[in-house]
Amino acid sequence: MDEGSIEDIALFADLPPPALAEIQQRCRWAIFQEGDVVFDRDSDTLDVYFVVAGSVRILNTANADRDVALADIPVGNYFGELAAIDGLRRSARVVALEPSRLASLEGRYFFELMRTYPTIAVKVLERLTRIIRDLDYRVTQIASQSESQRIWAQLLRLAEPSEQPDSWIIRDVPNHKEIAAWSGTSREQVAQAIGDLARDGVIRRRSMDLIIQDLPRLQLMVSKATA
Repeated sequence: MDEGSIEDIALFADLPPPALAEIQQRCRWAIFQEGDVVFDRDSDTLDVYFVVAGSVRILNTANADRDVALADIPVGNYFGELAAIDGLRRSARVVALEPSRLASLEGRYFFELMRTYPTIAVKVLERLTRIIRDLDYRVTQIASQSESQRIWAQLLRLAEPSEQPDSWIIRDVPNHKEIAAWSGTSREQVAQAIGDLARDGVIRRRSMDLIIQDLPRLQLMVSKATA
């Protein structure tokens, strides 16, 4: 695994070397394997985490057997700042998507960094703004689309043009559990929604890929108003 460094974290890109050295010294370091829980919802830890190698996923739980994916945090980014800012319990669970090396800072120290370095505070505000906009979109999507439409919309987000004219492809299509997490549905509903598309000739399987044969029709099915 790449060891990484706190200098690779975009949040600290504009800080002078002495400040980076102090932050590096204050960090705690830990390695997480794929599937390990970094922290759980309602835990009272206030640390802010920085991904120096690997990646993690932020999840919430809709019910006992359904996870909802909120965001993937790749290398060079951070998470956990909400608890550091408001001092409340964690609002989500974070798990490692792959072997990952994380650095963490105490919440109070991170808050002081925001006070000391306005560039950090501005970047945190910009990130929070993006989170709010994304959540606004997802709430609207849940309110206005059926479960099948949310699944089909997720397929559209994953698709890219293929080598064949008028054809789109999802390479190495995610498993049903992952698609369900991003669309806020169940694995069973994902299987049914994808099966409906295959039976209608909108998509077809090709080894580990999914070929979208009728992109305009799929777009129309996603945008069609629900009753």
